[in-house]
Amino acid sequence: MDNVGEGVTMIVGERVHLREIEEEDLEVIVKWRNDPELLKWLFSYLPLCMAKQRRWYQSYVEDDTRQIFVIEVEKKPVGTIGLSHIDYRNQNGELGILIDKEWQKKGIGKESVDLLIEFAWNEMNLRKIKVKAFEENEAAINLYESCGFTKEGVLKKEIYKNGEFKDVVIMAVMRW
Repeated sequence: MDNVGEGVTMIVGERVHLREIEEEDLEVIVKWRNDPELLKWLFSYLPLCMAKQRRWYQSYVEDDTRQIFVIEVEKKPVGTIGLSHIDYRNQNGELGILIDKEWQKKGIGKESVDLLIEFAWNEMNLRKIKVKAFEENEAAINLYESCGFTKEGVLKKEIYKNGEFKDVVIMAVMRW
């Protein structure tokens, strides 16, 4: 992990760099989150406007229970990854990742998740990271399994999406 610039955290991998999200990133994030091919795998369902994204960012800056990074490849933003619902007392948090469809299936997700897990263990002193995915999202489940996550359960008919209730898989990886 390196600190660059004005106290911005940069986690450096082989091909991927994770840097703290900045206000300048919001426009591309809105574009990704409104892409129908990406939105179908997100738990949100409404289109996102810049005003809502700016409000989210302002609350994020004040929130110690979230740590969000922009995924960069060759200094180009290609997605986001982060932890939410961070519980420092119980040493756990929930992972979320979003990668631009043009950058999927290139190993970017695996490297990003591996980097974030290492950061969570070594810098944040977390011991467990959870993640949720639609049961039908095989690509996400395979990614999480390749990073050491194991299935802890299924929430039956948990999320209403595209006209039906969907099952959600809960997975976790533990440090010890």
